[in-house]
Amino acid sequence: MIGLLQLTRFGAVGICCFALGLAVLVGVHDLAGANYLIAYVTSFVLSNVAGYLLNARFTFSVDSIHHRGAVRYLLVNTALLCVNTVVLKILVDGFQVWYVGAAVLLAAVNTPVSFAAQRFVTYRAEDGSRASGCQATSGRDDFRR
Repeated sequence: MIGLLQLTRFGAVGICCFALGLAVLVGVHDLAGANYLIAYVTSFVLSNVAGYLLNARFTFSVDSIHHRGAVRYLLVNTALLCVNTVVLKILVDGFQVWYVGAAVLLAAVNTPVSFAAQRFVTYRAEDGSRASGCQATSGRDDFRR
């Protein structure tokens, strides 16, 4: 049951971060005139920073962010970014897919992969009261470093 609740919350955070990422992607490419790959990397980084903070608080119920968890999150997302950027280039340049459509497709495929990776690598529970790299929620609304 907790896995389904976490997946639902992860999906809701993902929708918010997807909207942010799509806005950044289109803004950086279409409005600022940057190459679509630069725009994609920019949107990926910004939406994943937001995703880390939101998922820590709302999906995995932690109120304290520690560097250990942030480093694991960054490593998982760096691997995903590398794979996704290569696939994006193949879809856009090789198969002539519109860059926004390719990014939407990658986001759909990336969601369950990212959920599993983050759940078991970044936010894995060490014991009943702590998640590795984070501290369990105690009812406070603040984030500490």
